Amino acid sequence: MTGDAENLVRDFERVDDLLVNGLKIIQNPAAFRFGCDAVELANFVTGGVKDRAYDLGSGTGIITLLLGGKKGIRCTGVEIQPDMADMSKRSIMLNGLESVCDVINAPMQEIGKLAAAGSATIVVCNPPYMKSKSGFGISERALSIARHEVAVTFPEVADCAAYLLSTGGAFYLVHRAERLGEVIKICSDKRLQPKILQLLTPSKLKPPHLFLLKCVKDAKPGLKVLKERIVDTWV
Repeated sequence: MTGDAENLVRDFERVDDLLVNGLKIIQNPAAFRFGCDAVELANFVTGGVKDRAYDLGSGTGIITLLLGGKKGIRCTGVEIQPDMADMSKRSIMLNGLESVCDVINAPMQEIGKLAAAGSATIVVCNPPYMKSKSGFGISERALSIARHEVAVTFPEVADCAAYLLSTGGAFYLVHRAERLGEVIKICSDKRLQPKILQLLTPSKLKPPHLFLLKCVKDAKPGLKVLKERIVDTWV
């Protein structure tokens, strides 16, 4: 049974319908909200009820909700911001997914204190895209943490994924196309072998701006590159 929206949603928040499996998400219109990249990443993940997943830097909880509510994957979100973590927990309650999803409010760098090494078959992350000193300054804390590497760097993300994954486990991520080479090298150095690459473009007339990457822990080399396609915003 789903939770009571009236008691779970704050005055400054709203409930958005994800238009799949009856799922809904609580969001604050004035703060960071999920984008199509998160939806693309959730759809890129393969798995089911036998899997155990972690969503690093889970933010609003969109990926955690989609993995649990759409694919039946047991998923724990790891989110450093207390307000975002609280919002995610309430979204889980709103959808009645407490038996499948949960959220840890902590820096992902502390995952070694919170979960056993090799305890996951899936790790997913939509990391900050920009270096901490690149781009313009952002005053809003939530937006800054989501977009810039101020709270975590990609090497730290890869460290967390490598720690959590058992041999043969999969690490799924989305990132900016301009950082593809760097991301592949870092993942390879952490024993996360890149196996499937999907380039995404905003339109037929523009070059790829994002990529989805699946890495497998301790797998043999061999990268499959899928046909480039336009971003799909459907959940």
